[in-house]
Amino acid sequence: LNISSYEPFILDSILLANPLENGKVSVLVVLGHAVQDIEIVTERDDEIKEKLAHLFMAGKSQTYNQEELDRKKNSLKNWLEKNHIPVKEQGESQTMLCVAGVLTIDPPYGPEDCNSSNEIILCRVQGLIQSYLALQQ
Repeated sequence: LNISSYEPFILDSILLANPLENGKVSVLVVLGHAVQDIEIVTERDDEIKEKLAHLFMAGKSQTYNQEELDRKKNSLKNWLEKNHIPVKEQGESQTMLCVAGVLTIDPPYGPEDCNSSNEIILCRVQGLIQSYLALQQ
């Protein structure tokens, strides 16, 4: 079996993706506790990485220029501040938003771009961002 991806932070699961003769891909998820040994035989080439990314990417992908990203970041930051949610910019180029020191929002600043180890805060901020986006439409 060809291991195509794994959860690098907690080794919670391993994704096995095998191309079939008809051009489709057979996908199998193996839970981390069932794995006894991992050996990297070869690294995947860029073509396979691109196929996997396309296979598992959510819906449509949109590209933003820096001006659009800055506008989205500033608009979301201002909205969060108006709602008394502590938020600041961080990172080398100040592209990441940090909420209350426990959650980060990466570009393009949607609910799926939130990261936090606190699931309660993560869900609440994602809900707030969804509300914010609904108001923008």
